[in-house]
Amino acid sequence: MHTPQPRTVESISLMREQEDLPFVRADCNGLVIETNQRFRSVYGWEDKDLVGQSLGLILPPDFRDSHHAGFARFKLTEISTVLNHPLKLATYCADGRIIESEHFIVAERQLDGSWSFAATLRPLS
Repeated sequence: MHTPQPRTVESISLMREQEDLPFVRADCNGLVIETNQRFRSVYGWEDKDLVGQSLGLILPPDFRDSHHAGFARFKLTEISTVLNHPLKLATYCADGRIIESEHFIVAERQLDGSWSFAATLRPLS
């Protein structure tokens, strides 16, 4: 386990555009605050259905509780085993399909001390 290395606004911006990969960003409470067009086209979500909602919506239903528990643990400890390296995870599409994807998740400390989280997702199937 390690403490995440904060990313700069510039590196998050670069990640957002990286290889035109699907991108999603969430606030410290796990609410989606941003997606890119590639994310919307690959996974079928529209911002009106996802922004302001739990990031758990893009996770298979049977994984959501453990995801929420991990988010809560991070808020208390600021220690993570999932940041800054590729993870093979299932991604839940708006139409109910599940696409296996490689997620690369980073954390960014905000000026107020809270964290936001950004990820690129590379579809594998």
